[in-house]
Amino acid sequence: MNFKQVEAFRAVMMTRSMTTAAGLLHTSQPNVSRWIALLEKTLGFALFQRLGTRLIPTPEAEAFYADVERAFIGLESLNDSANSIRLRGKGLLRVGAVGMITQCVMPDAMRIFREKVSDIPVVVNTGGSDVVAKWVATGYCDIGFCSIHTDLPSLQYERINTAYGVGVVPKKHRLARKKVLKPSDFDGEDFISLPAGSFNRAAIDRHFVRDKRVLSIETPYATTICTMVAKGLGVSIVNPVVARAMRVPGVCEVGFSEKVELYSYAVTSENFPVGALARRMGDCVKEVFSGFNNALVDV
Repeated sequence: MNFKQVEAFRAVMMTRSMTTAAGLLHTSQPNVSRWIALLEKTLGFALFQRLGTRLIPTPEAEAFYADVERAFIGLESLNDSANSIRLRGKGLLRVGAVGMITQCVMPDAMRIFREKVSDIPVVVNTGGSDVVAKWVATGYCDIGFCSIHTDLPSLQYERINTAYGVGVVPKKHRLARKKVLKPSDFDGEDFISLPAGSFNRAAIDRHFVRDKRVLSIETPYATTICTMVAKGLGVSIVNPVVARAMRVPGVCEVGFSEKVELYSYAVTSENFPVGALARRMGDCVKEVFSGFNNALVDV
């Protein structure tokens, strides 16, 4: 597998056309077809099916494309980083974080950070815990914030928050009248889940031994789950930080009888010095988490 093959695959996924992809890459259509064929041989599975004049990606292609996009986003961010270094020297803070922290914690953390440091550019990258760990391990990010440990060597994890899952239901739903939800209360309810196989999904599902939920929707972001709950698409269990940060109209937060522990970590690398800016950002993130926890106690 080489870069040309992967670049051709990405172009075809974006355009759904070998010919249009060739135009984007400033090459010929036969070259694109050849690169795709070589990539399929290397991967060991088909990437596209032809339906008339249309190219339909296979499920394997869709899964592979997600990883390819993450890699290309990293490459594009490297160019932005180089531009910032040229313009401002080494005064740049690069942060990696999982979606929940990026969407619910980083805005307030950035506000606090800016009150103390107003003239330093900050680049915030979003990815899964495994991607954030790789960014930190390679020095691409100065500090990361994630929800699970990875097995990458040389990384140091500091647990900065522990939250316990809460139920989220539409305000007019029958479950909104309860003070605490038990697993059996979800019987027969459309349940919006995190992706199968994810750590937090497993932490929730283990409490539903005699599971009678209707698992109707899966999505990787708790913020999306809360929005879907507001639309009446189902109920769920999420990190209370998300429910409190979003305050989605029409959504009611209800305690859950079982202990669903949801962790957040700051991650740094032993191979790269942790600068003052990264430490300060870590303190800002901790301060925001602390504020959410105090708010939860008051409710």
